[in-house]
Amino acid sequence: MKKPEILVVDDRAENLLAMQRVLNDLDAEIHTASSGNEALAMVLDHDFALILLDVQMPDMDGFETAEMVRLYDKTAHIPIIFVTAISKERKHIFKGYASGAVDYIFKPVDREILLSKVKVFLTLYRQRQELQQLVQNLQHSQELIAKQNATLTLLALHDELTGLYNRRHLNTILAQEFYRSKRYGTDLAILMLDLDHFKNVNDTYGHAFGDFVLKEFAHRMKKISRPTDLIFRFGGEEFLILLPQTDIEGGVKAGEQIRKICATEMYEEGPVSISVTTSIGAAAFHNDKPEEPDQLIEMADKALYQAKDAGRNRVLAYTHLMEDQGQPKGV
Repeated sequence: MKKPEILVVDDRAENLLAMQRVLNDLDAEIHTASSGNEALAMVLDHDFALILLDVQMPDMDGFETAEMVRLYDKTAHIPIIFVTAISKERKHIFKGYASGAVDYIFKPVDREILLSKVKVFLTLYRQRQELQQLVQNLQHSQELIAKQNATLTLLALHDELTGLYNRRHLNTILAQEFYRSKRYGTDLAILMLDLDHFKNVNDTYGHAFGDFVLKEFAHRMKKISRPTDLIFRFGGEEFLILLPQTDIEGGVKAGEQIRKICATEMYEEGPVSISVTTSIGAAAFHNDKPEEPDQLIEMADKALYQAKDAGRNRVLAYTHLMEDQGQPKGV
């Protein structure tokens, strides 16, 4: 906490010197001004704890100076004690208070009275500084807590590696989208994606490169998806995409876009450059008529594994799978 500053204003040099000698016993920085105009210039550059202001000065007297100090928001809070040799009549004292003074000290100045009054205002200043510091610390703590809460929320909802939504968040979002479709008659498609032969990638090139592939795959999905699509890391090398207001044909089309990118764009990092394809299973609310949200995942998952069994690097819809097998739709 910085040392408090006091401004002494008097047009007589000997008075300034005398006041400095008395105030030097205090733990404060003492500044002096020999006119009202000089004092006004100084209060704009300093945060004074107190102004000791002589009343009788040429050009601009103490009353006028005090009134000017009170006009500025930056300086209006500074306490002013008038130091004066003029009459102690009430009308002069009231004029001083009306001008903005908080107290009076009459000349000749009594050293003990001066010090006792100044110490009161220095104590008040230090208390105000401490309060401001506490407020700043509190604000900083609140900002830190808000940032930490935002980070915790982010970690709670997102996969740390890919930045996609995680499986925990999927449970909430899928239920919301599922029952929204059920209530309003809108469609909802779902894609289950699995990177083909991903274990070979980790075994051959190491887990660091495998992590790079997962992050890059997530980036590619986000790049071609609509803003309304919701992408999740389901686990390991499995991913899931919810496509609101999308039927099975739209879901398969979106899956084909992703599959083609994976089949044609290489994963390159350092000396390694490889292709990693993906198999995709698709299902949709109105086409496959699941009764519960989890059943929609099961349908897409079944289609995914049929796609892998059929040779990988393809998109297979649960609806079409059931039609090809001549089975009624349902899990």
